[in-house]
Amino acid sequence: SSPGARVSVTMPSVSQGRGGGSTDDGATSEVVESQDLQQSSMANGGGGCHCLEFDSWWNEGKQRRFVYIRYNISEGAFQMAIDEDSNLYHVPVAYGAKTGEAVTVWDLHVGAELDILGRVTTLQRCSQTTAQWNKYWADRLLAIRGRLLTELRKYETRKIEPWLVFEKSQVPAGGVDLRLLMGQVAGLGVQLQEYRPTLAAQLSLPKEMYDIEVMPRQPTDDGAGANGK
Repeated sequence: SSPGARVSVTMPSVSQGRGGGSTDDGATSEVVESQDLQQSSMANGGGGCHCLEFDSWWNEGKQRRFVYIRYNISEGAFQMAIDEDSNLYHVPVAYGAKTGEAVTVWDLHVGAELDILGRVTTLQRCSQTTAQWNKYWADRLLAIRGRLLTELRKYETRKIEPWLVFEKSQVPAGGVDLRLLMGQVAGLGVQLQEYRPTLAAQLSLPKEMYDIEVMPRQPTDDGAGANGK
């Protein structure tokens, strides 16, 4: 088969609904069992999504290395498997390839570029659950952004900055940039505050989005954060 053919990869892809990637000897069963969210009710708004799952790859010379990436929402940490290795390896942090800043749940979408273990890779595909999560929050943010724009046009005569209304014409499943949408909602809200401060406060980012992002830093029963820090 060709170097880029998916059939050359024996590890389950996210499109197959990977159940954790455990091997026959149970090498990763402990990792899989740890995925249960202690605060799952907080994340259930996106269809009960506990982990975001993506397929990606990078090139090493002439060889293409396939990688499965999973982000645990409650722990704020990544796990990954490379090529034919069905074990999942813990990766505490990944960085935005362009920003150099540590990424969190709202930075992850199909098309996002990550620096993970020193390798820059683009998230190429996601699981159905991840796509549903992405769409759920995108729909909520787009509704708020639309309302903000409607209200602003009643008062603003100057042209709204292009980045505040930018969106791609074609977006793959799971490919909405939620961080950009959050910035747009926040930016439009600041403008509306000049005219309708009370309404602007009502049309702010959903509190759950903040709660979900800081979930890994919340104390657990043992006094440490969800990511063990």
